[in-house]
Amino acid sequence: MHTPLRTYAMHLRNALLMACLTLPWLNPFTATPTTAVIPLLVSWIASACLVLLVVDLPVLHQPMSRSSLVAMWVIGLACLTSLVLVPQEVDHALTVGLLAALLSIALMARVGMHVAWRGNGLMFWVALAWLVAAAVSSLLGVLQYLGWARELAPWVSQPPFGEAFANLRQRNQFATLTSIGLAAGLALLAARAQRAPLTPRVLALAVLLLNLLAMGVACSVSRTGALQWLLLGVLAALWAWRACRQQAGSQRALLVAALAAPCLVLLWSALMPWIAAYITGHPGMSVIQRIAGQAQDLGACGGRSVLWSNILVLIAQHPWLGWGWGELDYAHFMTAYSGMRFCDMPDNAHNLPLQLAMDFGIPLALVLLTCAAMWVWQRQPWREQDTWRSMAWGVLLVVGVHSLLEYPLWYGPFQMAVGLALGLLWCKPQLVSVELADLEQPSTVSQARVITLAALMFIGCLYAAWDFNRVAQVYRPIAQRDAAYRDDPISHANASWLFQNQAEFAELTMNTVNAENAQDVFFVAARVVHYSPEPRVVQRLIDSAKLLGQDELATTLTKLLDAQKNAHP
Repeated sequence: MHTPLRTYAMHLRNALLMACLTLPWLNPFTATPTTAVIPLLVSWIASACLVLLVVDLPVLHQPMSRSSLVAMWVIGLACLTSLVLVPQEVDHALTVGLLAALLSIALMARVGMHVAWRGNGLMFWVALAWLVAAAVSSLLGVLQYLGWARELAPWVSQPPFGEAFANLRQRNQFATLTSIGLAAGLALLAARAQRAPLTPRVLALAVLLLNLLAMGVACSVSRTGALQWLLLGVLAALWAWRACRQQAGSQRALLVAALAAPCLVLLWSALMPWIAAYITGHPGMSVIQRIAGQAQDLGACGGRSVLWSNILVLIAQHPWLGWGWGELDYAHFMTAYSGMRFCDMPDNAHNLPLQLAMDFGIPLALVLLTCAAMWVWQRQPWREQDTWRSMAWGVLLVVGVHSLLEYPLWYGPFQMAVGLALGLLWCKPQLVSVELADLEQPSTVSQARVITLAALMFIGCLYAAWDFNRVAQVYRPIAQRDAAYRDDPISHANASWLFQNQAEFAELTMNTVNAENAQDVFFVAARVVHYSPEPRVVQRLIDSAKLLGQDELATTLTKLLDAQKNAHP
């Protein structure tokens, strides 16, 4: 290939790589009945595209030992068996979604292995993509917080007044994105300082971006985000201090930026409510108020401590095999707690270790967590000296902290970020600095295998999008339905296998129970209650059970439904 053409192809690849990394964070579109589907599909398609962009480049790869491969296959088989056999009702969409998420993480890890070799020239663009996504989202968050984002619909999500979450629809997710942007920005600053002295223009840009990201996390009013910034600031400062000791003044700017980061969050958390009051007449919420307990979002029954105590009760009921993937809200409804009951329908434990124990049982959860801990221990992040690997550890750190309080890995952009970080860190530190001759040049068979997986992901996402749109028709007003589904949307929806629960939920809630359809309603409601045990579903199960003479079941369900209703403040 001629040099000009090769240069053009390289620039095009870098631009596409940045687009695929940033767009999942900035995607504003979603749809009923399951709002997470469209963002997930966008992220998974982006993962497939990314691996195709780098599939022919040299890859920094460390082969797994035979024992590790055997252990991986055994654990994978155990998880797959649990997915199929343990749940009372297998949710097709959730199960296929988990497999697709794992494939997305694996594809992104492969991308990370290509990026890890610096000769491919991709590391800068990955960090820049994360920084751009965080900076743009921070700008959108500030506009949302000040009430200036209304005119940007539908390209910008519309939160309630005084809240901000950019296009991520949840403020802790937005805050974690700003933390990923902080890790990427600090890495870019450190890498620039290693190459040449920092110019006033570079320093000014760094100050501007650092303040913009700090404004974003302040507008998110996320305590999780504030904690992440504190951790990243302290750890980056320690890394910079160690570098300065080895070479005087080499990372002084990084040291200052790292120490300033949490201070700027505190500053903007104090200023933004005043700015909002000046512009809108109403002061916005502040993370300082939330930390001090002056602003509460939920009643006592909605706190994490109540949820976690309930989850521990559920784990104790099925400690060995768990309740099964996707059964948390059903298990919560079917359990009568001796103490306070969490007053919502939880579809997640808001804590990854508890979620694993709840879904797969304590033994398998311990095995998975032990494998993760061993993987980290072998790579010893506390001894890391490489700038870009430190960035990847920072990404895993903030997502890990978030995963102890919520469930970011249930969302596509975070799956992509974690997979990419795992790929960057896959090789142990002593194996990173290698010559081109020591690299693995992907063989034709290897490339074909990766391309096949990417194609399966792409085709599967296209099918899921078509099927989801077919089921979604029944949830839309007649005027907004596609012409092909307008007359009889429910029959088209019932043809879906992937989104069967959503289709049956719609049909169930549209019908009334009588003696003629009681048997059919009972069977459908008994399945749908595993998908969404909300009052109108449970009530139809109760009514049909009474008509079928199952009075004992109806009485039990009535007591559980009353307990659910009484839990709300």
